[in-house]
Amino acid sequence: MQPQQSLKNLFLRTNGLIKIKPKVRVTDNYTLSLVYTPGVGHICKVIQKDPDQLYDLTITGNSIALLADGSKFNLPRSSKMIPNLEAISALYKAFYDVDAYPIILDRNIMTDVSDYVLVMDNLSPTYKTIVLIDIEDTLASQILTAVENANLQCTVIISNSHNLREQLYDAALVKATLDARAILKPSQCEQIKKSITSIDFTNLPSYLTITLNKAYAQGLQEIYNNKWCHHTVSNIKPEIFINKLNDLYIYGEVAYYNKWSNNHLLQNNDFNQNSLELHKRYNGMITIELKFNPRSLEDLFRIYETSYQQDELAQLRQILIDDPTKLREITFKKNYAAIITNGTAILGLGNIGPSAGSPVMEGKSVLFNALGGIDLMPICLKEKDPHKLVRIIKCIAPIFSAINLEDLRAPDCFPIEEEAVHSLHIPLMHDDQHGTAVVSLAAVINYLKLTKKNVKDLKLVINGAGAAGVAICKLLYGHGIQDIVMCDTSGIIYEGRPQNMNNFKNDLAKFTNKDKIQGSLADAVKGRDLFVGVSSAGALTQDMVKAMNKDPFILALANPVPEIMPDEAIEAGAFIVATGRSDFNNQVNNSLAFPGIFRGAIDTRAKEINLEMKIAAAYAIANSIKESELSTTKILPGALTAEIPANVARAVAIAAMKTGVAKVNVDPEKVFDESRKLIMEGHLAGI
Repeated sequence: MQPQQSLKNLFLRTNGLIKIKPKVRVTDNYTLSLVYTPGVGHICKVIQKDPDQLYDLTITGNSIALLADGSKFNLPRSSKMIPNLEAISALYKAFYDVDAYPIILDRNIMTDVSDYVLVMDNLSPTYKTIVLIDIEDTLASQILTAVENANLQCTVIISNSHNLREQLYDAALVKATLDARAILKPSQCEQIKKSITSIDFTNLPSYLTITLNKAYAQGLQEIYNNKWCHHTVSNIKPEIFINKLNDLYIYGEVAYYNKWSNNHLLQNNDFNQNSLELHKRYNGMITIELKFNPRSLEDLFRIYETSYQQDELAQLRQILIDDPTKLREITFKKNYAAIITNGTAILGLGNIGPSAGSPVMEGKSVLFNALGGIDLMPICLKEKDPHKLVRIIKCIAPIFSAINLEDLRAPDCFPIEEEAVHSLHIPLMHDDQHGTAVVSLAAVINYLKLTKKNVKDLKLVINGAGAAGVAICKLLYGHGIQDIVMCDTSGIIYEGRPQNMNNFKNDLAKFTNKDKIQGSLADAVKGRDLFVGVSSAGALTQDMVKAMNKDPFILALANPVPEIMPDEAIEAGAFIVATGRSDFNNQVNNSLAFPGIFRGAIDTRAKEINLEMKIAAAYAIANSIKESELSTTKILPGALTAEIPANVARAVAIAAMKTGVAKVNVDPEKVFDESRKLIMEGHLAGI
């Protein structure tokens, strides 16, 4: 006999119920440039100038954060709540097309109601509606009281019922709140829900979609009647939203996609305009997707109802309590990671804030998925203080298999990463530092092959002592380059320099610039083989290049305008020039590194991403080009070369096991094969 359809069987068969899906397929460098850099930088500036655009250009307009802490069931480890979170997320998606991103809260850290308020406040730049599920009753009441009296920029809803119809009422409330872009107090939510529950759900699943739409319409009308909607939608009649939801039940999620503007031709516009058009069309670049395909919503309703009657979520929690290793087998945890920023160093735009940084996090999520098969939740936090930021990250970390830190300003990024790595014991990396460093090392490895030079004979100058500059310095030094001089805005860094120093520069000065050279960048480049620029446009001149050793390698990585343009550097005598741009040869693109690094680290459950793993990744990237194919214009592979993430994942897995940071031993060839399948098939690879 066929096994009975149930949530439990779905979990066991499909490794959880949900995944994150990019709305746009990244098939070439042009699409990559619209979804990520350089196009995404324009989206950030648009939102910085007009914060209301956040609703139209990012996932904010249709996304919520879905939180649980295990307190209702007094679970010692709250990660056992993942089945409950996935079940609710799938329910919200299937019945109301709401994207609910799950987060587990660590009750061992969150000792007070104020901690809950702090976390929710910090999540609010991206998630304007936050739903907590299965919260212990007294704690739930305390949280709602605190939120009622706080000035949060998000709506907070607690959904504690395990009755399917009650959960659908809550889903209608969430959907109405999102579409009205309303920031509501708990008392206002109660008033709206009272209106919603006037719609009788007793006879469901009969007339299911009609009834669901009526409940949503009732809630939406209540918000409009009380003038609680956001000013950007106050002139839109509720009937427009109600009809759109009805279209959803007929046409699927495409009912919510916007049409291309009339007469908009991609070829007639630049990256900025085309990226803006793309983000307007999709209202963000990612969405939640079900891992299963129910024949009808009525069938899915019956599956949920039967599973709730049999308390299957409790059965799944018990399986995880009895055997914690099952967590990565029957839930989506194995592939679920986070990208976290506080908006203090977004691309080359600086401290533009967490909301304006949202598009970058979404673009990175698309790349993680397309190139590493990893589901990446974008999180933009308000907190600026490094220690407090790490504490918030620890509060929300239990559900994630890995964390990518992004666009954190220097020098704050260094203690943030260090403290988080030592606290969490999961793969965690600040990509702005280490992604750039790994790809730069790969380029240097191939430079050495072409020139037949010895790594220990190389003389390196790095211009820029920020996040990337420091990481590049440490990685290249760890690989064997001994003679390094670093420069910042005050000139050459040397031990004992009296101005513009900090603890991190003092540490660098202990092993760099052993001759204690002083002066400017012009003095530092003399007789050098390598220049790495992570600084500003035009910082390197042709005269400086001429003062370097024969056949120098120039990595001018400032974006969007490099330290020197490639043609100018070649004219001045450069042997090879690499930049961060896709429209020049030899692009140093972090996407060559981070998908495979995280894939290999996740698959081995590495406690950290160490130096050996980064060097292994660099060699995997460098060796993806045969020596016979290397040239001055092909020192690095293309960013979308299909086999690179799998090659990097295999190399990183081997290094993790050799250095003892892997929690599990795996077959490296299986890591390679599974990586290829994930890239090719998505979540189907796990079935």
